[in-house]
Amino acid sequence: MLIVYRSNRAELLAQILAAQLRLSPPDPLETVQVVVNTWPTSRWLGEQLAQHLGGIAANLRYPFPGAHLRQLVEAVLQPSPEAGADAVLAGSSPALSTMDPWRANVLVWPLLELLPKVAAGTSGAPLRPWLDRFAAQERLERDAWQLGRAIADAFDDYGLYRPAMLQAWARGQDLGDDGLPLPPSQQWQAALYRALNKRLACDPFGVRVEAAIERLRRRPPPPLLAGQRMRLFGLSSMAPVQVRLLQALSGVMPVEIFLLTPCTDLWQRCADRRRQLSDSLALAEPFGLDWVLQAPGLEARFGRLGGEFQQLLEGTGEAQLGRWEQGDLFQVPPSLSS
Repeated sequence: MLIVYRSNRAELLAQILAAQLRLSPPDPLETVQVVVNTWPTSRWLGEQLAQHLGGIAANLRYPFPGAHLRQLVEAVLQPSPEAGADAVLAGSSPALSTMDPWRANVLVWPLLELLPKVAAGTSGAPLRPWLDRFAAQERLERDAWQLGRAIADAFDDYGLYRPAMLQAWARGQDLGDDGLPLPPSQQWQAALYRALNKRLACDPFGVRVEAAIERLRRRPPPPLLAGQRMRLFGLSSMAPVQVRLLQALSGVMPVEIFLLTPCTDLWQRCADRRRQLSDSLALAEPFGLDWVLQAPGLEARFGRLGGEFQQLLEGTGEAQLGRWEQGDLFQVPPSLSS
């Protein structure tokens, strides 16, 4: 089940979470994990929960979305489902005991090794002028490393925001994110990805998410994973592939999102827009600038990002394996209510 609690006050969302922990307390040795997007949020939320739980909030962990979702994906894709679920319960994963090789700070090193070979290929002509500048260097200099890191950053983003494009590259299809053939100046990226995929012998996170969703759709979930609960607090945006994973996991466990949003009208605008457009168009096309011109000041400032995130949460239903529920708790200032 995917449950969304919406409020314009973070304090009210924290009270709801604290009330849940009081009404359904975890086992004494169970670690409660609440996914947050920043370290200051974790400190603030810990203080709020302690205030509403009698002065003590112990055995709480606040992982970040990227790391926690990677652990869940590895648990779903584990050859031994029980081992993977045990790892998630403990807050770590044996498959993630080492750094994800597709993260930019790790990927840069094998990428630098493979660049000369890719540049020597038929599609590598755009790379040669850059690499020729560093050919005479006896050791790795800063400029060469910066080139490799810039490419690694782009591939890291591709794995999160363009997994379908990477899947096409793996099949030998040099296509862009729009499904059209890549221009000759960019075809080296597809060749480099195939070389990296062969070297690393694993897929990027976004590609593994799609595999995990298919496994959740076709096979029973890991037994121990099915009894868990996932909580996300204060997140204002996520990559589409991450939201699809949450929708699929909602068929295995309760997924609760404590969403801070400025007003109830924001959600209604999203619903109206989805009625005017098809689901696929509403998700693919960002909100236009008319949003900023028509919306009130606070909504215009914070509403566009939140509106697009809420559209992703509603989704098309394709990856939604569990039921959907939502609840509102908005506090109106006295000056506005009188």
